[in-house]
Amino acid sequence: MNEEYLELISLNIWHIIATIGNLLVLTWIIKKLLWDRVQAVLAERRNQVDTIYQEAEVSRSEAEKSRLLYRNKLDNADEEADSIIRQATERADRLSDEIVAEAEKKAADAIRKADADIALEKKKAMNELKDEISGISVQIAQSVVQREISEEDHKELIDSFIENL
Repeated sequence: MNEEYLELISLNIWHIIATIGNLLVLTWIIKKLLWDRVQAVLAERRNQVDTIYQEAEVSRSEAEKSRLLYRNKLDNADEEADSIIRQATERADRLSDEIVAEAEKKAADAIRKADADIALEKKKAMNELKDEISGISVQIAQSVVQREISEEDHKELIDSFIENL
């Protein structure tokens, strides 16, 4: 049994050696025939993967730039909105001040005109009063000239003069 066992082992060893030899020959044939092609396919695939990674990095970089630009524009929009609101408020304040100043000016002009009208009317009234007094004085003088006045007539003329005033 030892001999059979040894023979089997020997066959197995030769079988292993033959398999290894076949594997080596097959590897050498594949290397000679296919190795360059496989390496070229692998290199091309590696280049494609590198290109994809580079494009992804460029896209990521552009996306980051776009995000920063968007954020910057958003911040600027907030600042611009604040500026517009501030300018509108200042303009409204100025306009309000102008309206109040214009109203005060018109009121002052109306008061001056009213004062001038009052002064004119007062002057007219005074002139009319003077004319009336002159007329009454002339009438009194005519009455006095037409007759001689007693003390009592004198008082009546004065009372009559006062009533006409």
